This record gives sequence, C-alpha cells and structure tokens, in this order.
Amino acid sequence: MSRCGWKSRGRHAARGVTLVELVVTLAVAGMLAAIAMPSFTSLVRGNRLKSSANEMVAMLQTAKVAAVSRRARVSVCPSTDGATCAATLGNRWIALMVKDGVSTVLRDSTLHESVVVKSSGNLSAGNNRLVFVPSGFSSVGANSSGTIGLCVANLSGNNGVGVTTNVSRVSTRRRAATAACTGPTDS
Repeated sequence: MSRCGWKSRGRHAARGVTLVELVVTLAVAGMLAAIAMPSFTSLVRGNRLKSSANEMVAMLQTAKVAAVSRRARVSVCPSTDGATCAATLGNRWIALMVKDGVSTVLRDSTLHESVVVKSSGNLSAGNNRLVFVPSGFSSVGANSSGTIGLCVANLSGNNGVGVTTNVSRVSTRRRAATAACTGPTDS
C-alpha cells in the first residue's frame, strides 16, 4: 500500500488525462456547441418576443383594471421620459392615469431593444394611444380597437405578435411579420 491508502499497480497507476484526449474532447465539445448555437440563439430571440408581448398584455390589463377600479381614464402609450405620452413609437411604454387633473404613471416598461414596435392603422391614427375609460372599454382615437405589433426581425417563422384591444378585450396573436417587421392589421 502507498502512503494514501491506495494499492500501487505499477509506475502509472494514478494516470491523468493526456493532451491528445483533452484536445479530442475539446474538439467534440466545440462541434456540438457550433451545432447547438443557432437553435439557442433562436430560442433567446423567441423568448424576448414572448416576454415583450406578455409585458404589453400586463400593461394593458393593468390600465383596464385601474380605469374600472379608480373610475378614471388610463392611457397606454409610448413615452420618451417615463412620465408623459409621446406620439412616436418606441420601446418604452407607460400606463398613465389621469384623474381630477392629476397624472399618475401606473406602469413603466421598456421592451428589449431587439424588439421592433409597429402600430396598426387605428393605433397610428389615434397618436399611438390606447385609452381605457371607467367602464373598462377601450378606445383608439375614434375607433374601439387597435393593435400593437411586436416583432424580432431575425427570427424565422412567426416572428411577430399582435397585441390587440377590442372594446374591452385584450388578446394576442402570433403572425409572420417578415424580416422587415411589417405593421399589424386592425381586427
């Protein structure tokens, strides 16, 4: 027995990994990573799109509930400063409640920069503002519905999600938005 309690089986009993074995293992691992990387990248892009759509739905639901429970008008709109609505589309959106002349930001969210935001015709005509009134109904300018289009340009297949408000219902729909991230249609 040796000093460590192990029986010695000759000169090379406690042998490690050779350089050749290490190089072969690293080469195989590199090839597997190269094969898996496109799938992983697509998965990450898809998750960014899905989480952005979920965030937009949560914002619209927050606005609707606040409008009903607080008997106030609540707008969901793009914002550049996090405190006021802007007419131009961007990745930062707020839910802004106005009651008794006082504006309160209920929710402020910034979508991932890889997500492109487009508006439907109704939403564009309504200055990109979805408004919920105390009855829980929505309006988009002179219309009762509007769609916020979210898209990831370099995602294959259905690379877009339309988040729609129609009267008092909030819904989502996956769609092919092409590599150019075309705008959504109104429902």
